[in-house]
Amino acid sequence: MKQIFKGVFHRMKESSLLKRMGEVKRDKEFHNADTMKTCLIFWVANREDGEWMKKLTKGLKGVKIHKLCFVPDSFSLTPQQDIVYVRNEDLGFGGKILNTDLPPVLNTPYDLLLDLSDRSSALIDYILKTSQAKCKIGKAKDNFESDIMLEDVQHTKELIEGIVQVLSELKKY
Repeated sequence: MKQIFKGVFHRMKESSLLKRMGEVKRDKEFHNADTMKTCLIFWVANREDGEWMKKLTKGLKGVKIHKLCFVPDSFSLTPQQDIVYVRNEDLGFGGKILNTDLPPVLNTPYDLLLDLSDRSSALIDYILKTSQAKCKIGKAKDNFESDIMLEDVQHTKELIEGIVQVLSELKKY
């Protein structure tokens, strides 16, 4: 019974958050791998994090990388200092964000946001829509449109390879 109430309250919080989300104004600018200085990597925690993170940081040499990770309710991990973690419990009543580390990350105008998330929720959609990143790249999703969307990508490894290729071919606009 407790789980049912918890689920109902969480859906109410998500609904409030979605109602609060309006149109977000941000400057759009596309950088290639040579001109990019900052990058925010966003993903949903999983067991393969370390493997693809090494590959991605190698492909973004010289770029200051910031990390934001959504942790599902049933997932346990050992926190790392250089990662901002977001959980469903960080969403309060009225759609209020309780995690004080999240707003500064979302308000920073990173040159690039890499969306490696493999699912959608109100909190994930909020993060992706409200980020002030100048360019957003990720998989094609129903609830969110990136500035650059990679289609027919099944695995994070494929997505990273596609992103690295796009960045190497991209001209600054």
